Amino acid sequence: MSIRTMLVEDEWLIREALLRTVPWEQYGFEIAGQASNGKDALEMFIQLQPDVVITDIRMPGMDGLELIGCIREISPTVLICILSSHTDFGLARQGIRYGVFEYLDKLNLSSGEVEHCLERLYDTFHKKLSEQSGGTSLLAASQPEVRILELQSPSAWLKQFRLSARACAGWRWIIMLMDREIWGQTDIHAWLEEFPYPAVIAERRLFVDTEQRLHLILEDEIEAPHLLLERYEDTGILISSRVAGPNEWEKAYREAEELQADLFYTGWNHMVEYEHKRIYQMSVPVLQAQQEENLIALLAGANANAIMDCLDQLMQDAERRSVHPKRLVQALTMLLTRNIPGRYFHQEHIAAWGETISLAHSCTTARQFMERMSAALRTVMQDNERSVTIDVESAIRYVQQHYPEKITLGRLAGAVHLNPNYFSTLFKEQTGETPMSFVAGFRVEKAKELLRRKEGSIQEIAEQVGLHNLSHFSRVFKKMTGKTPSEYRGDL
Repeated sequence: MSIRTMLVEDEWLIREALLRTVPWEQYGFEIAGQASNGKDALEMFIQLQPDVVITDIRMPGMDGLELIGCIREISPTVLICILSSHTDFGLARQGIRYGVFEYLDKLNLSSGEVEHCLERLYDTFHKKLSEQSGGTSLLAASQPEVRILELQSPSAWLKQFRLSARACAGWRWIIMLMDREIWGQTDIHAWLEEFPYPAVIAERRLFVDTEQRLHLILEDEIEAPHLLLERYEDTGILISSRVAGPNEWEKAYREAEELQADLFYTGWNHMVEYEHKRIYQMSVPVLQAQQEENLIALLAGANANAIMDCLDQLMQDAERRSVHPKRLVQALTMLLTRNIPGRYFHQEHIAAWGETISLAHSCTTARQFMERMSAALRTVMQDNERSVTIDVESAIRYVQQHYPEKITLGRLAGAVHLNPNYFSTLFKEQTGETPMSFVAGFRVEKAKELLRRKEGSIQEIAEQVGLHNLSHFSRVFKKMTGKTPSEYRGDL
């Protein structure tokens, strides 16, 4: 069900630009009516009863504020956005008493601002519907499409899928991957409610395969994969070349499938396109003789941090030489297993190491492989390692002192002079959470303090705690508190 929207703007050029350039349908909206002045708009509102009104302020006859006042008498809950200019901003502030949802500066309006506004409108509209229906979400209550996320194979899905014929620029097959542990904890209904392309759900153009990878068919030039990456963090997106129609979808699927090896080196939060597919050198040796000797020597010394540094260097060298990930993982796991000194393999370690080796061959990214290796080495060699509590404590102090700055895993590990993957293992072992989760949590706690003081705007607070992107700040804050920053401040 599209959100019916009424657009009110007296300048024909701006109205046409909004109608033609904003992807309304893509975000779940339809323009139910348009008007060039307040008087006509009020009559249209009474007739159409739209869900959302987007209106200018300065218009001949009845201006925008008067129109909003009349609309509020008819419908106290309809969502209203104001189009204003710099000279209108004083008037726009008066809209607060009418509960205006958003202000948009039409003189400096970017497509990103409009699209972000539509995303928030979409979420708010469906949240209200959910509350009115007793807490049942619209997607969960009225759309059986959530069932399409039952596990099935691509071949089975292709056989049963039917799409109504329509002219378009083409299609791309997308495979979205995420850590299986994260996917297992995901609420599918909530996940779908945040999905940026309702048409994909309505037309059943997505499914999950038996390996728990999400497959999507996106309309090229209309449904952009980068929005998926912005919305869903810690995912990898594999993109086929453009194909003409359903008769070529199997080819597109094969192309996307081939790209999973490329994601190993790029890691999560990346898109890999078939046009830029890596060419692997199958004849080059995976490891040089000197590299093997160095790693064997470090294994004999049982310095897990130095071993992880060496593995990092081997990974980087393999990427430069385009070694296929499967060959690399196989060679490294074999070398590690054969050369870890037998004195470290106590009875309780053998099973744990065997499980790690098994899981290593299913790793999607190099970082995932390194994290599992680091945890396994820590388990096997922990009796020989010095206490690292002081290192973790130093890292925590670094976060407390530098949280407004840019903090990466590499920078945090560098501050305590440890390999990033090994440091991550130690930090989680001692605190129960990953370093970057700790950083995000600390920043949110600082943001809560600033919100309680009610000093500064949400954007200013986001910048003060080191999260300069407002959308990202809001997502992180809501994920950890269950509320957006504005909702948290409003409840105080």
